[in-house]
Amino acid sequence: MVEPRLFVMAAGSALLVGLVEEFVSGQQDSKAADTATGLKAGQFTILQLVEALGLHLASSQPQTRARGVQLLSNVLQQCHGDLTEREVDVLLAFYENRLKDHYVITPHVLKGMKALTKCSVLPPGSAVSILKSLFQDVHVQSLMLVERSCVYNILTQLMESRESELKGLGADFVFGFVQSVDGERDPRNLLLAFQIARKIIHGGYDLGKFTEELFEVTSCYFPIDFSPPPNDPHGITQEELILALRAVLTGTPRFAEFLLPLIIEKLDSDVQSAKVDSLQTLTACASVYEHKELAEFLPGLWASLRREVFQTASERVESAGLAALGALTACISRSVLNSDSEDYLNVFLDLVLKDCQHHLCEPDLKLVWPSAKLLQATSTASYRASHRVAAAIMPSLIEQYNSRTQVSHTSQLGHSISVIDSDDNEDVISPPTGTGSFSLEEVISVCHNLQRIAEHAQDTEETGRVFHDIIIPRLLGLALQAFCCVTRLAGQTASRAVSLFLDGDMSFLPENAFPSQIQLLKQAGDSWRQSQMVCLLMGCVCSLPRSVEVPQMDRLLLELEELSCTCDHPFSYTSAAKCYAGLVNKRPAGESSSPVAKALLLRYHPLSTALTDKLFSLLSDSELGSLAADGFSLLMSDSPDVLNRGCNADVRIMYRQRFFTENSAKLVQGFNSAAQVLFILLPLLLEALSCPDQAVQLSTLSCLQPVLMDPPSALITQLEALVGRTLTLTTSPAMKVRIASLRCIHALSRFPEHEVRLGPGLVLRALAVPLDDLKRMVRNEAVVARNEWFLLGSPGGR
Repeated sequence: MVEPRLFVMAAGSALLVGLVEEFVSGQQDSKAADTATGLKAGQFTILQLVEALGLHLASSQPQTRARGVQLLSNVLQQCHGDLTEREVDVLLAFYENRLKDHYVITPHVLKGMKALTKCSVLPPGSAVSILKSLFQDVHVQSLMLVERSCVYNILTQLMESRESELKGLGADFVFGFVQSVDGERDPRNLLLAFQIARKIIHGGYDLGKFTEELFEVTSCYFPIDFSPPPNDPHGITQEELILALRAVLTGTPRFAEFLLPLIIEKLDSDVQSAKVDSLQTLTACASVYEHKELAEFLPGLWASLRREVFQTASERVESAGLAALGALTACISRSVLNSDSEDYLNVFLDLVLKDCQHHLCEPDLKLVWPSAKLLQATSTASYRASHRVAAAIMPSLIEQYNSRTQVSHTSQLGHSISVIDSDDNEDVISPPTGTGSFSLEEVISVCHNLQRIAEHAQDTEETGRVFHDIIIPRLLGLALQAFCCVTRLAGQTASRAVSLFLDGDMSFLPENAFPSQIQLLKQAGDSWRQSQMVCLLMGCVCSLPRSVEVPQMDRLLLELEELSCTCDHPFSYTSAAKCYAGLVNKRPAGESSSPVAKALLLRYHPLSTALTDKLFSLLSDSELGSLAADGFSLLMSDSPDVLNRGCNADVRIMYRQRFFTENSAKLVQGFNSAAQVLFILLPLLLEALSCPDQAVQLSTLSCLQPVLMDPPSALITQLEALVGRTLTLTTSPAMKVRIASLRCIHALSRFPEHEVRLGPGLVLRALAVPLDDLKRMVRNEAVVARNEWFLLGSPGGR
């Protein structure tokens, strides 16, 4: 009696042989599905299928062998989830061996290997075995599109399931991938290849010595130039390819030395899309790179970015260029500085300022607006950048604004000022009317627009000072000077402005311009609006001709005095004090009893002497002495907003000379007194120079240098010790200390030669060391100091 199991197996074997024969010899493709069904039903196993294919796989005809492998691979695509680890192991060995067979068999082998890589029971080490076979026995780019896609899918699957094994191959895996993808042209396969390259970079695979090869095999497609055919069923877009490639090229700083020159080269293209792609790729780089990757290429990058903004006719290119410039500046700003590192941000800003600053002063103003945009993109990238740009640009820009008489010039410069210090490229200053004059309504509109700048600037006191002390008063003052040029209109403007601030009278303004009955001068909790409105008042009344009477003067002065003395917001009380001073300066001689020193000093008012004497008396006060000293600087410096002839202030000629003549004796007496204090403090300063703390050393040197520029006689007794200890610090590990000490050595050369007991020779020998310093700034200071000491010691010297 025949056992039922053996009967079933015998029947299954007969069925299997028939299915194989019909598929291979009979060319009936549908039998592959029938074979998969029988396998799933348990009628035979996958290994029995391999055995049944034996005769066909041993055929001398490649096409017959190919049909046999095709059947096996088609079945595996449907049944790979049911295999055991042993079966997978046997099948992998079979397929790896078949990769060495005729090329017509290779497509079917790849299809079967792709199915096996999806098996959850893939044996340990098999991923490495598969890849070695692929890289060694298959020339991928000689395959058809579908087969190349199959290879990329095998790599993708193994990277997801067997990442640790693949990393064990080291750089060999990268090399194999580079060989496989080199020359790929199909956009569908390129998407797969870019995804694999991105995983290699972001997954921490060892690039080894093949970094440049990986870059070259992907960057050859940059910038992407692809237009999908009409009715493309695959739906691949140019944007998809651009983003996929950009993720590869910007994925690692190790590509910087290759990518940045390529970007500079591609920016010379005449194709706008290529320019935009290059600029956007540069922007993406800046979020990954550090300053050290960018340093070498900053001049070339800046030259390209500058050209795209100055010369481009495309808004897209210009916008992308400005974004890239801001990203570069932000990247460099993130660099951590120490005493021995070069400040790359200042190096880069030097390039920007050199090329943009002079355009702000050109008579035709053609490049003012592009220059302003470049400076704005740079300055808003970081606080350090904004501080540097504002300090370098604002004085000359304000001077230009003040000197222009044509409305078109002042309008464009006004736009430039606001753009450089705002966080977007919108027009934030309303242009004046075409008549060359401003109405008060227009000035109110300007104030509204400037408020956005003020709100942006409130994060930093320095930036806020630029706006509230310089820009806003200048713009408003200049605007109203044009409108107040006629006495009748000036008086009307003054009356309206004062009523607006004191009583909230807005009947002359456009309907619903402000909420009803607001107290603009006393708005609680809105310091920035308050400061802005005081600036408006200052522009309205302090620019008036002295012949125009300001209504309600006493009440207005009381309000401003209260605000300047009680307000806790610096810009508000400073603006109030300036407005107060401007009004006092213009009052008739017999009416000026208010204690505003400079307003009275400018016009030789008798009360000014009493006020300056009060300042002298405060110099010795421990708490107020420093502020009193700053007061003298204020008295002698030019006033950009109110107390100047442009605002019709009463400024007498040679008022500075008169002040010095009247007060020189007091100044000499004060200096001699200070010298005695300095004599007492000298031992402490010398001790501080010997302190190992570099911050203490730098602070002490910074205090000494201005004193040494005009040295008092009290220093002579300690001169030898001072020179010796300062020379020691010229070799400090801290660059800033080295620079500060060299500046002090330079200043010490001002002493007569006979007082320098150490002798110039010793100093010159000591200064030979910093001449070879690694830092250019240190070397420059050493050269300047050594030249002065050389002259001190030479026979024909001073």
